[in-house]
Amino acid sequence: MAEHFDIVIIGAGPAGLGAAHNAAKNGVSHILIEKGEIGNTIYDYQLRKHVMAEPTKLPLRGGVEFDAGSREEILERWNKAVKEGNVNVRKGEVTKIQKAEAGFTIEASGASLTAKQVVLAIGVQGSPRKLGVPGDDLPHVAYTLADPDAFQGMDILVVGAGDAAIENALALCEKNKVSILNRSGEFPRAKEANASKILDAIKSGKVTCYYNSAVAKVEPEKVVITTPEGDVELKCNHIIARLGCILPRKFLESAGISFPSPDPNAVPVVDKRYECNVKGMYILGALIGYPLIKHAINQGFEVIEHILGREVEPADQVLVEEKLRVLPGEVNANLEMIRSKLPLFADLSDPQFRELIIDSTVHIKKPGDIIFERNDYTDSFWSIVSGTVAIDAGEKQIKINAGNFFGEMGLLSGRRRTATIRAAEECILLESPRKQILKLINSVVSVKKALDEVFMVRAMQTAIFPDADPAFLMELAKRCKMKNFKKGEVLFKQGDIGDVVYVIRKGSVKISRRNKAGADVAQTYIPAGNLVGEMAVLQQADQARSATVTAVVPTETILIEKQDFLGLLEQNPETKKRISLLASQRTVENITDETSEYTGRLLDFMMAEGVTDADNFLLIDSDLCIGCDNCEKACAATHSGYSRLDRKGGKTFASVQIPVSCRHCENPLCMLDCPPDALTRMPNGEVIIRDSCIGCGNCTRNCPYGVIQLVHDDEHGFNLLEWLGLKKKSSDGGGAAKAAKCDMCSHLNSGPACVRSCPTGAAIRANPRDMLRIVGGKQGVRA
Repeated sequence: MAEHFDIVIIGAGPAGLGAAHNAAKNGVSHILIEKGEIGNTIYDYQLRKHVMAEPTKLPLRGGVEFDAGSREEILERWNKAVKEGNVNVRKGEVTKIQKAEAGFTIEASGASLTAKQVVLAIGVQGSPRKLGVPGDDLPHVAYTLADPDAFQGMDILVVGAGDAAIENALALCEKNKVSILNRSGEFPRAKEANASKILDAIKSGKVTCYYNSAVAKVEPEKVVITTPEGDVELKCNHIIARLGCILPRKFLESAGISFPSPDPNAVPVVDKRYECNVKGMYILGALIGYPLIKHAINQGFEVIEHILGREVEPADQVLVEEKLRVLPGEVNANLEMIRSKLPLFADLSDPQFRELIIDSTVHIKKPGDIIFERNDYTDSFWSIVSGTVAIDAGEKQIKINAGNFFGEMGLLSGRRRTATIRAAEECILLESPRKQILKLINSVVSVKKALDEVFMVRAMQTAIFPDADPAFLMELAKRCKMKNFKKGEVLFKQGDIGDVVYVIRKGSVKISRRNKAGADVAQTYIPAGNLVGEMAVLQQADQARSATVTAVVPTETILIEKQDFLGLLEQNPETKKRISLLASQRTVENITDETSEYTGRLLDFMMAEGVTDADNFLLIDSDLCIGCDNCEKACAATHSGYSRLDRKGGKTFASVQIPVSCRHCENPLCMLDCPPDALTRMPNGEVIIRDSCIGCGNCTRNCPYGVIQLVHDDEHGFNLLEWLGLKKKSSDGGGAAKAAKCDMCSHLNSGPACVRSCPTGAAIRANPRDMLRIVGGKQGVRA
């Protein structure tokens, strides 16, 4: 006969322990089933690992203690809590959960159990995600790290950008040569403390980081990785891949649990009581996208309170109240109101939505208030809870109503804001930080899909369909695919039959054509937020590509298949008529526009020097330059004796010289690993270094153009002989060494001293749009 319990709790991790301890305290008939060890989440950590207790502001509920400490200390406390709390725990593996008329039947290691309610807290640590490349099954490839002290004097590659990968790399780097491979350009999923520690290790040289990279193949004693600069071969004795785990979806679905989408990263949706679609079954912790230990313990405590019919406020209520206090009315009513108004977040679980609110800021804007301006360098994401905002789009305004969002162009492309947005009426807005939205993009399929679709719709409205029906564009967007290209990779070649149009989501591309001699000549470049390849797609018959398109930097694109595009055009006769006229006009432009080989080579030179990613770069016309070096002297005179530019050290093509001087990149790599956040971007786009610089030198290593140097604070100020070049400035002056580079003379109202001091007008400051004018290219050339 089956044993019966009021509550069966599956999984003795932090969530399961919190639930079982509270059930025991309240005298509830229960059993806690665990196939591994008590606190298995912590038990599987590396030996002696320090475990952080985040979020620090979140109070802890129940009788399961948890403070920051070592793995061993925490396990000791938890085993003590189980023993002293009279928790009924049993070792076994649950293989089946079935809904019955009066509750559930559970099969666990050959035993049959029945229960009124089931609490699932099994986590996602069972099946690690593999590398998925040739060689990922070799014996030196591992997916966990038990004891860091077992490794010494080895070349180790850690793959991943989450907390587990960071902690493994940090534990190994003292006695080994450690590299960490990050698929993105930052560590958005890591705890702040871990992110800070890994950046410190990277800056000190203890850990080498390969950003925006991926493993290509694994071989004995080496690994090949794909980086933005091409494939790199690393000596490697051991690989630890921390890529997360595969959700036990088949097991969950067999219990009747439904998922919001077929995407493997999707998690079950629960209500505010943690109850899923199966009545009487509750899901906690990492299974619903909440891997933090403190959150999980609180959820375990709260779910028993809910089952017992008690009203209980979530532990994070105090944090939600703090965020929503700007709104009149009751906090919980306002929370529900915000959720009901924002369909983008409809698939978030209740805990995920609360986390979003806690990390965001609520604004109340008056009519006419500017939210952000065109060309601003901000990257937060905005949702409209109530009211309307207006996008200034040239001579007309585009209204965005409540329930929609904006700011996705800057978020996804990493470039300046493309338009000014202001409040059209009084409105309530939710501003969410980039890191939080990136986390949701990675974990909630519907959020990523909606952002991609709206990004593409607005990109097409800007680039080619300003008057098209938004519903038509959204239908088009839903049929699209994503594709990424490495630096130098060809999207398509001149002469290929065109069957796809590309929307540039992030990065930039070069358009080139073969001249009469057969040489490939650069024509222009196209930045993020634009289309390429539309010419061949706009023709009814098969059309050969009129140019070659190549990624200048790592580039993300959205693909529209030709047949989808044409099929939707047939449903919109007026749009079809206008697009056909546009195609005819651009065909004429492509026939009449021809860039010379000289100009094309000059354009290639400037793109190779990073000009397409620059916001403002220094250019010198060698035909006008007389070699007086006034530019360097003026720079030194306005920066305590140190010049931030090197004229002679720059590269030259014909009469165009690009000195060694900061480009103020739109995607500045120097800012990635600055521990004190001393590097910052000003409203006009210039990247400057604040006084908080600690001289770590990380930015000097990350800058691909070698324009940042470490200099010592000057104790003596300006020296006339040094300025005239009659006395050499000492490189080891007084004070600590700090990073220095061009700051566009932002402290001077008169502008950059290098330009003002040039007696012949040879020195100019320029941006990519000026580059096209300088080299004689034209924006009308399309592919």
